[in-house]
Amino acid sequence: MKHRIFALPICIALLAACASKPAPAPAGEVPSGTWSGDYGPSGDTRESIRVDLEWQGSNLRGTVYAGVRSLPLTKASFNRDSGAIQMEVDAQGNGGQIVHYVVDGKVSGNTIMGTWTRGDQRGDFKVSRK
Repeated sequence: MKHRIFALPICIALLAACASKPAPAPAGEVPSGTWSGDYGPSGDTRESIRVDLEWQGSNLRGTVYAGVRSLPLTKASFNRDSGAIQMEVDAQGNGGQIVHYVVDGKVSGNTIMGTWTRGDQRGDFKVSRK
């Protein structure tokens, strides 16, 4: 009987741990912060960008600043295990049409590098955390 009374609190604690919601990622392991760098279709055609990212609970939110434009992310995901990050943003193109960008990258320390696509156009980017 003595062993059963001692085992009950341990069983309850283990069940509670298994059923609990996972905690948000620690701040050092997620891409929160201000990132600056450039992007372009080639090595000699580049434009400066800034990306502000914020981890909110289990969601990644942010804004891309390109020139005078401020573009909120329409979709974003981050995989802590692989460092893979994907972001999507819509911008107003020439003639007022909406242009959709898809950005795929990898977070490595204080650098994110990857590719972007816009319709049939492609390019690369590199940003560093401040």
